[in-house]
Amino acid sequence: MTASSQEVIFIPTKTFENLPKEKQDRIINASITEFSKRSFDDSKLSNIIKESKIPRGSFYQYFIDKRDLYLYIMEVTKNIKMKYMEDAFSEAGQIPFLDLFRKLFVSGIEFALEHEDLVSMGKILITSKGSIYDEVMKDGLALAEEMYINFIEIDKKKDIIRQDVDSKVLASLVVGLSNNILIDSFKDTDANFENLLIRIDSLINIFRKGIE
Repeated sequence: MTASSQEVIFIPTKTFENLPKEKQDRIINASITEFSKRSFDDSKLSNIIKESKIPRGSFYQYFIDKRDLYLYIMEVTKNIKMKYMEDAFSEAGQIPFLDLFRKLFVSGIEFALEHEDLVSMGKILITSKGSIYDEVMKDGLALAEEMYINFIEIDKKKDIIRQDVDSKVLASLVVGLSNNILIDSFKDTDANFENLLIRIDSLINIFRKGIE
């Protein structure tokens, strides 16, 4: 585990990193299975250890505790999701911010369709808002907002976005509203790719045209 004045990054021990990939994957997959069924607070380390087929003592050679493991699994999830967004990010600064935002959102939907277990894990985290919610979500939302501010400023220099638009307020709105759309979709049994796209396009249309 390493720390700086701005953030804390949780990583597994060198012992875990030196494990054969098959064994690493077994532990990761067992963790995802558990965390996709139960909240962090309700999940049981014993289930993960049993499913991983490792001695309990070995687990503590790999991770500090369940919290350390959970944060690592969230980092694994983020890295997988980022793979889906690489093409969109390759166009950052070249296409208008709202077009980039739509591409990123669509990439997120594609990720969700192919990784139901990881989405279920995120759904439980967001809807349960347990003891680890702020720790997982706060930095991610702040980083997204900071990234969007940068893209908005680029568009303002190109006269795509009005100069009088507050970049921080717009970035905060985009992050907050798009996150709410995802949260609502978790509660909506009829939510699907097309419905989510309609909702995000409606949101983008409001940003493009304003309301007055």
